[in-house]
Amino acid sequence: MIKKISIGLGVCLLSLTGFAQDMEYTKKLVEKLSSKEFHGRGYVNKGDSIAAAYLSKEMKGIKLKSLTENYYQPYSISVNTFAKNTKLAFDGKELKASSEYIVSPSTKTGKGELELSWINKDVLTKYYALGEFLEKDHSNSFLAIDSTGLNNPELYSFAKTLMKKNVFNAKGIVLTSDKLKYSTRTKQDDFTSFTVKTGIISPEVKTIKYDIQSEFIEDYKTQNLVGFIPGKSDTCILFTAHYDHLGHFGDNMYPGANDNASGVAMVLNLAKYFKAKKRKPNYTLVFALFSAEEAGLLGSKHYVEHPLFPLEQTKMVFNFDMVATGEKGIYLINGKTVPKELEKINAINKEKEYVFNMYPTRASSSSDHAPFHKKGVKAVFFYTFGGNGDYHETTDTADKLSYKQFEGIFKLVRDYTEMK
Repeated sequence: MIKKISIGLGVCLLSLTGFAQDMEYTKKLVEKLSSKEFHGRGYVNKGDSIAAAYLSKEMKGIKLKSLTENYYQPYSISVNTFAKNTKLAFDGKELKASSEYIVSPSTKTGKGELELSWINKDVLTKYYALGEFLEKDHSNSFLAIDSTGLNNPELYSFAKTLMKKNVFNAKGIVLTSDKLKYSTRTKQDDFTSFTVKTGIISPEVKTIKYDIQSEFIEDYKTQNLVGFIPGKSDTCILFTAHYDHLGHFGDNMYPGANDNASGVAMVLNLAKYFKAKKRKPNYTLVFALFSAEEAGLLGSKHYVEHPLFPLEQTKMVFNFDMVATGEKGIYLINGKTVPKELEKINAINKEKEYVFNMYPTRASSSSDHAPFHKKGVKAVFFYTFGGNGDYHETTDTADKLSYKQFEGIFKLVRDYTEMK
């Protein structure tokens, strides 16, 4: 009995050690990908390409097979970038980029010192005031919203929507927000747009001075990475994550630890696990890392238009995006669109209790599962919530991640994949 218990404990310890080693690998990988070496995995200093070269070596180290050279699936995009520092001042007071303001990612190069006009309560609630405001020429001024006394969140939201579309034909617009969430765009607007942190400016401000130097790259060469493990069947299960992030806004780098170095780590963890097994998996397992998700799901869109494995032979797509927290739970995005698969996933979790507070949702186009879903392929997206406040900010760093449900998601997907 003692011998059996000892053997049993040994097996358990080996199992625990095995995943502990994977978590060590996970944390090192996330720290590496979110370091300065990779320039935020964006399009300034070719951060995405540096990351791709590194991830190609990781895939090779795992000994995944490839249908292409270096696992690359190359393609081109257009992208607007901000390699140089911008300047923004109101009434002579200069603001700090990223922490006090950001520019719209589709803003073009420009500079000037202009009047700042305010759209107030009267303009938004009285038709004659709106008429007078529309008749004015705003082509040489910036516009901002004065919400003083408005007390109407819906109207304020509507006004912000009008501003974003620049229906007043202003030289530029200034919006305010509690959170400064940066992003990436593949076009340039014909007006300038800033978002300033709430509370920094008020209707007393009369002038704006700015200097922006953007670079629009029409033919930026990027790449997906795709490796695989042959299975007993040509039917595929895909594990996907985007490895790109937001890169630089001038000197300010966006590390993208949770978004989405964590998803990359999940995909490579699954690849390591299945490659280490001696027997062939039931299905061909495909591990795809997409670029340009932040620019509009461009990497996954390219893949579904040029699939390396037939979409009609794809049984399931598991996409991972921001999976290194989870204090409040997990969203299984698109889960309700695949009821039979959801039933299997729920059955595994009911028995094993791998994750807690898992909420399936209807269809959503919020990450790289979406292009597959639109092509009729079953696809879901794991996203942990709680502890994601640094999303799309310079503070999304590796030291803040709890990995609360990372192991549970890994085991849940692992068990599903091992089902016949």
